[in-house]
Amino acid sequence: MGWNQYGGWRIGIRSFDKKRYYYYAHLRQNYPYFTGLKEGSAVTAGDVIGYMGHTGYSTKENTNNIKTVHLHWGLQLIFDESQKESDNEIWIDCYALTRFLYKNRSQTEKVPDTTDWARIFQMKDPEVLKWKKD
Repeated sequence: MGWNQYGGWRIGIRSFDKKRYYYYAHLRQNYPYFTGLKEGSAVTAGDVIGYMGHTGYSTKENTNNIKTVHLHWGLQLIFDESQKESDNEIWIDCYALTRFLYKNRSQTEKVPDTTDWARIFQMKDPEVLKWKKD
């Protein structure tokens, strides 16, 4: 979680088996993340983690140098830790996956008296439950 000049406000999520890394960038200025989300939080598919924006491509935090609100996201496969941040990174083209997720998205609703949105139907992921016990 944090800011950089290219992705603006961004979030990276590592799978429990450490083989996949999900990257979300150009989040909303001033309030990019869901309330209570912090580094090390466990999230489940469909959880609201952040909000679309157009930050980034600037050396100044909270600057919007992109014209269109959107979400930049990527998926990296990691079979060997030495591949991380090297010339051997394996990134996946997410277009087909985006179409699939769009058809199976989770309904959300505004959380009263906040600026947050949350999923309506909760989901239990056994891996998250196991992680919380450890």
